[in-house]
Formats: sequence, structure tokens, C-alpha cells
Amino acid sequence: MTITDVIPNLTRAMMPSENEIRRARRRLHAKALTIVALFFASYWGLVIADNRTLVRFGCAITLIVAVVAVATGIMHDANHGAFSSSRRVNKIVGYTLDVLGGSSWLWRFKHNTLHHGNTNVVGVDSDIDQGPVARLAPQQQWRPWHRYQHVYLWFIYGLLAIRWFLMADFVNLLTNRIGAQPLAVNRRRRDVVFLICGKLVHLTWAVIVPLMFNPWWGVLAFYLVSSWIVGFLLATIFQMAHCVDAAEFVDEGTACKGKQFQMHQINTTVDINFRFIPLRWLMRWLVGGLDHQVVHHLVPKLPHTLYPKMRKRLEAACLTHGITLRTHVSMLDALRSHGRWLKLMGQQPSVIVTVPPIDVIGRP
Repeated sequence: MTITDVIPNLTRAMMPSENEIRRARRRLHAKALTIVALFFASYWGLVIADNRTLVRFGCAITLIVAVVAVATGIMHDANHGAFSSSRRVNKIVGYTLDVLGGSSWLWRFKHNTLHHGNTNVVGVDSDIDQGPVARLAPQQQWRPWHRYQHVYLWFIYGLLAIRWFLMADFVNLLTNRIGAQPLAVNRRRRDVVFLICGKLVHLTWAVIVPLMFNPWWGVLAFYLVSSWIVGFLLATIFQMAHCVDAAEFVDEGTACKGKQFQMHQINTTVDINFRFIPLRWLMRWLVGGLDHQVVHHLVPKLPHTLYPKMRKRLEAACLTHGITLRTHVSMLDALRSHGRWLKLMGQQPSVIVTVPPIDVIGRP
């Protein structure tokens, strides 16, 4: 029996029961209500209420946390079809990305099809294609300024959210492409209208309403700073899972579907082990369970509140079959791994010294 024959059994071994899925969705819905309540309470306290500076500062931090949690803990599940058993509910809740300034319609193609279907496949996975700005895979073209990318890219990550809002979605529509891939989705008038309406809704709550209660310079400063922090956190969460020296990158055309799909996901995705228990609870809540990226990539249509339990089952099955799950031993280790990878990819190819992936069996 080959390894590709074993892998489907691994997925079956970690699958939850229908009752477990229902309970997990109830936990997810309760979490979503908590996030929404945090968002509105902190927004009121920061934008509308006449609070002291210290209180408003606390509200600002809470609002940033709530926005990140909306993206990771509500929008992400919904646009994967994991938030509800109802397709309509998932689509409606998925519009939370539009409220945050992005486009759920384009994101589903970019993320679900290009990234999940072709993880770390150079030339297809648009999440690792940053154009000339960065080199994130050995197969990508090297440019002289890449030798400094381990310094400047951390700042550029923070531009993710504002880039979504102002530029990226419109560029995708005008060029009919996402990265190197043609935009293979039906462009209905309704989808474009919803994209534009989402931008207007975001502009309204994030800029216009605050301007009614606060000086313009304060609104502008907070919007730019908070957008940068949100973008930085979201981008970094992704990078720690895929753009690290423990993950594999493959050429376009490499078999990564069918029997090869699940082994491909295991080889190109890296989990994070939060060893400090209070930090583990907080970070799992904030990142929407994406410390268990391997489970997410194998079964993206299940709610993230199931991931810790499924990860334990997957690890036990992998140990039985002698398969390693790639895992950062801590969040600091994940950040260091990404930094090492940026520096390695920034070297001119002729002088690159190959660093073999480090496979570590994760500990829950």
C-alpha cells in the first residue's frame, strides 16, 4: 500500500460525528455573537461616546481585535461554507468581508480555488505571488531588492487591508486576472454591484460616520494605523502557515489533486503549537483556529471550533502510519521560520544554500 492510499484513511480517522458538528456550529455562532457585540460596543465607545482618552484607547484596541476576529472567526468560515449548514446563510454571513472593505465574491475564487486547490503551487497559488515586490518561492524570479525583503516585507504586510479596499479588487476586475491566473468566475452585474456597495458600506462606518463626531486628522490617523495593524496580523497568520522553511513549494503542473491532494496539503502547510495555555486560548480565539492549518486545508468546510479535537485524531493516525505533521513548536518559532525563509529567498539563487524542511510532530 502506497502513502497516497493511506491518506484518505487519515482524513476519515479525524472526521467528527454529526452531533459534534452541530455542537461546534453552536459554539461558532456564540463566538460570532460575542465578536459582533465587541465590535459594536468598542465602535460606540471610540467613535460616538464622549469618553476619556484612556477609555477610547482601550476601545480602539478592542475594535482592532474585533475586526481581525470577524475576518478569521466569521468571514473565513462562512466563505468556506462552514459557518452554517445553509448555503444561503453562509453567503450572507460571508458578506462581512465586504463590510471590512474586501470582496467576498473575488475572495472565494482567490482563496478557495487558487490557494486551497493549489497550495504553494508556484504560478497558481496567488497567495504566494507578490509580483516583483517579494520572492516567496525558489521557483520565482529573483531581483536585487529581494535581498532586503526580510526587512521591508513586514511593513508591506500591513498594507493588506487598505490594498483590498482601495486597489486590489478593482485591479482584478480590470485585468480579469488574479495573479497569473485568469478570473474564472462568472462576472454578473449583481456581483460587481455588491462589490461596490460593500466598499461604500465600509467607507461609511470606517470614515464618514467617525468624521461626524471627531476631527478629520484623528479619523485619518486611526484609520491608517488600525488598517495597517489588521493587515499585518492577517498577512502574518497566513505566512506562518505556508511561507516558511518547513513547508514545500512545487512547480505548476505538479500532481496535487485526487489521491495526491491530501499529502500535498500536509507537505505544504505548517501548524503552530501555542505551548503557553493562556496564550493558546487567546490566540486560537483570535486566529479562528488557523493554528491548525493542516486540518483546515484537509476539511475547510467544517467549523474551526472543531479543529483542536480533529487535530488530535489526525496526529494519532499519522503516528500510526509514520507520517509527520509539520508544526512550529511555538508562535515565536513560526515567526523566526518565516523570517529565515524571507532571508533565504532574498539571496541571489546562485548562492542559496538549501535548507531542508524540518518536520516536527506537533504537541496539542
